[in-house]
Amino acid sequence: MAEHGHHHGASKATGFHLKLREGTQSLHDQAESGNFQVRMVSGELARIEFSAFLGQMHSLHTVLDPALQDAASRDPRVAQIFDESHLRLGRINQDLADLQCDGPGEPLPSIAEFNQYVNRKLKESPSSLIGVLYVKEGATNGNKFIAKKLRETLGLGEDKAMGYLDPHGKDQRRCWNAFKEQLNELELDQAEQEECLDAAKETFKLMMTVSQEIDATKQSVTAG
Repeated sequence: MAEHGHHHGASKATGFHLKLREGTQSLHDQAESGNFQVRMVSGELARIEFSAFLGQMHSLHTVLDPALQDAASRDPRVAQIFDESHLRLGRINQDLADLQCDGPGEPLPSIAEFNQYVNRKLKESPSSLIGVLYVKEGATNGNKFIAKKLRETLGLGEDKAMGYLDPHGKDQRRCWNAFKEQLNELELDQAEQEECLDAAKETFKLMMTVSQEIDATKQSVTAG
């Protein structure tokens, strides 16, 4: 899935960032080898498939964006690392409009289930959503390259349909380096760090399942 390409960046990891990186490495590797992810990286997705993917991310961020804002209002550690640039719903809406898509469609089972997970974690432990944010923000590294490839293969203009994949534009490296520094400055105890790691793992698993479900839907439509 797009959520994984070059997820960890090239610089040496330390502290809490290292814990998250090492703890999700095997899932990261699995995700990168998935059929949908491989085709996305190579720019082989059809416009309808990319639209379907963005539609599912719309369903996800309809819940995740306000959950992150709520978590930031409840926990100063979340507020320390979260900012408005991490919100994606507005960008996805514009991307779907650029693709002249009818709408996001119904959420796949994995998205609906994960949205329930996000709301549950928000109530139980707002700081655990830092783990979700880590995966989503780390993904922007590889997604930037994917966006470039898809622009070419889908014949899209420089400023069209890639707001979700490439939200930071030329500031990508600076934003990611700052995010990693902020991760390591967070005052989280061992148990809270483990909760964040668990949430990061669940996010990786979600993105793998979504890609499989989109693939299965495509094959079903083709067969029909």
